[in-house]
Amino acid sequence: MGEDRRHRRHRQRRHSAAPSAGVRGRRRGRTRAVVVAGRRPRCRRRGAPGVCDQADGPRHEHRRTEHVLAACIKEEVGHLVCASSVAAYAPAQRWSRVDESWPVTGIPGSTYSAHKVRLEKMISRYPLPCTVIRPCGIGQASAAAQVRRWLLGRWLSPKLLPLLPIPLWNDLRLQLVHSDDVARAIVEIVRRRALGAYNLAAEPVLTAPMIAERVGAGRVPVPYPLIEKLAGATARLGLQPLTPEWVRMADQAPLVRTTRAHEDLEWWPEHDARDVLRDVVTAMGGRA
Repeated sequence: MGEDRRHRRHRQRRHSAAPSAGVRGRRRGRTRAVVVAGRRPRCRRRGAPGVCDQADGPRHEHRRTEHVLAACIKEEVGHLVCASSVAAYAPAQRWSRVDESWPVTGIPGSTYSAHKVRLEKMISRYPLPCTVIRPCGIGQASAAAQVRRWLLGRWLSPKLLPLLPIPLWNDLRLQLVHSDDVARAIVEIVRRRALGAYNLAAEPVLTAPMIAERVGAGRVPVPYPLIEKLAGATARLGLQPLTPEWVRMADQAPLVRTTRAHEDLEWWPEHDARDVLRDVVTAMGGRA
């Protein structure tokens, strides 16, 4: 009985995913496609407990994206909107901000960044009217469980965060944006048929003291090289899921300027970056 239900659901999904010829004909040249490509790879027990295997997820993601792009060409989609990341940019001076013309060559040693670079190169090969959004870290309360798995793993309870000192390096800087604000930007892009690339980030830039304050914990200033070594050692032991690659990306991803989104889309984030962090930490069960 369960198998029959699974087969029925599969047939329904397959049927709903294939538009009829009449619908395709009416939509040619006017259809918009929004592709949110790129999820953080799941943490698996491969080689070392709890270490993230970054190879499989993005490889399958690129195949799926290739299929979507080919379908857009076939159906003559009039406007493609694709989600990339600020991680696609090359590193810049620590406190300077880059615009959309900054080189999209990625962060050395970051698999995630390399896949974002590859994604954008793939998109550029297709003759489609296209917009690429490059948001910074995206947050929302409903994503708290996922963020907890990414940052804390299964051993550390968020309720302990206010009781534990957080090791953060002095030059840490972080940009966040709320998912609702990203959605508003996409709506404006589609409505205005705005092409090209757009950085998306909210103010202010969060520093290490600001992050510790919002989490409600004390902060232990630790030199960055030691942070990277600690991340490697604890990830290998399965104590937390962040490998040195992810720490390196957090350290080297450039700050972005959002002037183009302000001017072209009249887009201004409704959520302060501090509030985004507070909402996620509160939903995780910590104190903000």
